Amino acid sequence: MSEDKVIVANRGLVRADFNFWVGRYLDKFYDNLENKKVIGNKCTKCGAVFVPPRKVCGECNVVIPLEENWVDLPDTGTVVNYTITPYRINDRTLRKAKNLLLGMVQIDGSNTSIVYRLLDLEPSEVKIGMKVKIDWAEKPKGDPSDIKGFVKV
Repeated sequence: MSEDKVIVANRGLVRADFNFWVGRYLDKFYDNLENKKVIGNKCTKCGAVFVPPRKVCGECNVVIPLEENWVDLPDTGTVVNYTITPYRINDRTLRKAKNLLLGMVQIDGSNTSIVYRLLDLEPSEVKIGMKVKIDWAEKPKGDPSDIKGFVKV
């Protein structure tokens, strides 16, 4: 005895939104990005300030308490290193792009760096030690994309 089966095929793109949890320290960091505010956390032993925040100090291996030692920081920083690439860095850019600039930026008042795009700059303009400022998304939503990149001050 045979069974009739109906097969339905649809063409098109499927959007699959999902969320993941980054932990309590980064969760607090992203909550502040939603308000266009940068925070870091400070080690109770050596005084190092981390952006993004972390649970354990990378300098002296001390646990940094979640509810203490948060530091408000400016949205400015210094380029400590950079690279130029013709290739995409995420799925939202073309496979081949024209000289994407990625900068390792140390936020003023912190001891660590974050990596983001350097915007509105020609490769010849980028210098180590250059002062930059965050270019915020118009409608931040509490995730890494709230920072579009950094622009020259």
